[in-house]
Amino acid sequence: MFVFFILTVAAAESAIGLAILVLLFRNKNNISVEELNTLKG
Repeated sequence: MFVFFILTVAAAESAIGLAILVLLFRNKNNISVEELNTLKG
């Protein structure tokens, strides 16, 4: 059961990350590829 909990948390984190990227894109409307690469690390 603990594995399913970890998978759920990982899925939630990725969903939150995607939501943040969408919000940034809606605010700026001109996110460059370089900015996305710096966010990825």
